[in-house]
Amino acid sequence: MTTTSLPCVRGCVRAGTEDAPEVLPATHGRYCSRCYGRVHQALLQAPELAAHIFANLTPGGGGAGERVDSSKSAPLPFNDAAFADVNELYSLLVYWCGIWADYLDVLTPAAAARAWRRESGTVIGLPDGYDSAAAATEVRRMSRWLLDRLDEILTLAPEDVDEFDAAIRDVWRMNARWPRLERPRYSTVPCPVNDCGARLAVYPPAMPGAKRSILCDAGHFHGEDEYDDILAAIQSHRVELARDARKAQAAVAREQATDASRAAKVQQHLISKYLTPKEAS
Repeated sequence: MTTTSLPCVRGCVRAGTEDAPEVLPATHGRYCSRCYGRVHQALLQAPELAAHIFANLTPGGGGAGERVDSSKSAPLPFNDAAFADVNELYSLLVYWCGIWADYLDVLTPAAAARAWRRESGTVIGLPDGYDSAAAATEVRRMSRWLLDRLDEILTLAPEDVDEFDAAIRDVWRMNARWPRLERPRYSTVPCPVNDCGARLAVYPPAMPGAKRSILCDAGHFHGEDEYDDILAAIQSHRVELARDARKAQAAVAREQATDASRAAKVQQHLISKYLTPKEAS
C-alpha cells in the first residue's frame, strides 16, 4: 500500500459526504482504497469462481478428479453458458497479465501449455481434459500474479487501468450468474453513493483472512472499512433522530401540560368571578 497526500485520480468521494465532498486519498498507486478493493476482491474470488463455473459444464459436475473436455467437442448435455464464462474468465486474466508484464518489463506467467488458442496464438480458453481443481489452479496462477503487482499496476496509465477495472468487473457479473452456496446477505442500509439507494450485497470473505466484499445492485463497490464507517454514520444518525424525536415528544408533553394548567387557571378564575360560593360547589 502506498499512501500519499494526493487525491484518488478518479476523484472518488467518501460515501455520505456528497453535499460537502470529501475526496478519498490515493492509497494504492494513484487510486483510493475503494478502487483498489474492487479489483483486489474480484481477483481473490476468481479461482473459486472458475472452479464453480467449471463444475456446471456438465450435469455430472466436473468436480475435482472428474475431467471434462472443455474444447466444446464434449458430448451433450453440455452447458454452453458455463463453457463461455469459464474460458472468458481465464483468457481475460491471461490477456491482462500480458498487458501489465509489457508495461512493467517483466515476464508474464506462462499460460497452460495446452491452452485453447487461436491460430495467432492468442489464448481463448482452458486446455481440454481439465477438472474444476485444475481450472482453479490455472486461474489462480494468473490472478495471483496480478494481485502481487496490483499496487504497481495502479501507478500506470490511467486509461489502461480504467479498462482493466471495467474488464475485471466481469468477475462480479459471473458471480451473480453462477451463485454459490456462500450467497451474499443484503444489508438493511441502502447504497449511499450519490443517492443511489440500491440494495447492498455483503459477500463473505473469498478465503480465510480475506475481507468481506460489499457491492450494491447498481455496481458500486464499498471496501469493508468504508462499509463499517457507513454503518456507524447511519447508526449515529438514527440515534440522533431518536434523540430529536424524544425531545419533540417531551416538548409536546410540556406544551400540553402548560395548556392544561393554563385552562385550569382560567376556569378557576371564571368560577371565582362569576359564581357564588354556593353555585361553585
